[in-house]
Parts: sequence; structure tokens; C-alpha cells
Amino acid sequence: MAKEQPPQSESDATPAGDTEAPRPAAHRGPPIEVAEEVLNAKGEATAKTLAAVIGNRALAAGGRDDIPWVRVAPAALPAVAQRCRDDATLAMDMLHCLLAVDYIERIELDYVLFSIAGDRKAIIKVDLPAGDPAISTVTPLWEAAAWYEREAHDLFGVRFDGNSDLAPLLLYEGFEGHPGLKSFPMHGYDEY
Repeated sequence: MAKEQPPQSESDATPAGDTEAPRPAAHRGPPIEVAEEVLNAKGEATAKTLAAVIGNRALAAGGRDDIPWVRVAPAALPAVAQRCRDDATLAMDMLHCLLAVDYIERIELDYVLFSIAGDRKAIIKVDLPAGDPAISTVTPLWEAAAWYEREAHDLFGVRFDGNSDLAPLLLYEGFEGHPGLKSFPMHGYDEY
């Protein structure tokens, strides 16, 4: 089934009164090169330890250089994150970053974990449905998650169940919409 392409000119635009959300324009620049996913020796060792710690909860895995990643189901995130933090061989004692990426049909959350003592990183990826993205908070494991979750809530509309403070961090109270989403209207912006 072919995806419908967004309008390319004003004459192709949706007629007035149609309530369909605006779609992002197609990429018009040079082709995007995707780097090959290859782990070095350090990354392979971390990936092997990560696989042993989380067991069969990984839906997919990969990585680049010294940073392996695993994709898990949203319901498995709390247990996987806890194991990554508490297991002595992995010891991911720091949430380095939490990223949200809008793929239109889904929101991907990337939890970048770091082991200070082991000097290694790993990423836990979770896919959420775009319509009503919600997942359990990881603030009981890493306090820094509270700020990252507020940012993802602000910009992408992700609800973190169990986080008691999802007040706006970057936007003002009462701001309508989530500007991190590709469907958010960029008034007067024209991609070049």
C-alpha cells in the first residue's frame, strides 16, 4: 500500500475546511546516508553483557561503535531498566539522556544509560503509539529522569505514568500542542 505524498505546492494543498492535520514535506535535499551498524570490541562486550542481563525481553538489538542498543516492549521497560541499573556486571548507574523521536506512526523513546565504574553506554529503545503515547516513569531508578520526562511530555506529548510533576519545562503553562511532533504546524517555515 503506497503512502500518500504531502502536497508539493499551494495548488495541491488540501481544500479549505478539510480538517486533516498538515503533513511534513518530503525530503528535498541530497540522499540521506545511513551509517552501518557495527560494534567494536568494547561495544560487543557490552552487548553480550546486556543480552545476558535482560534475557529474552529484547525485541531487536543493534549498535554502532561502542554503544549497543536493545528495543523492548513498553510494559517491559521498568523491569529492564531496573536490571540494567542493579546488575553488578552491567551497573548502568546513570541515565545519561532520554530522547524522543517522532516517526509519525510511532514515538520512539531512547534511554541512554551509562556505567560510571564500567565506562560503558547502552541504549534502551521503546516504541509508543503516536495517538496516545504513555509509559511508566523511571524516576524511581534515576532522579534525572524527571527533567527528561518533562521535556518529552512538553515537546512530544508523552505521558509518564507515575511521574508526579509533568509541568511544562520548556513551554509556558497553557501552550497548545507539542512542537516536537512533525504534525505541529510550523507557521511561515519553508524547508529549503
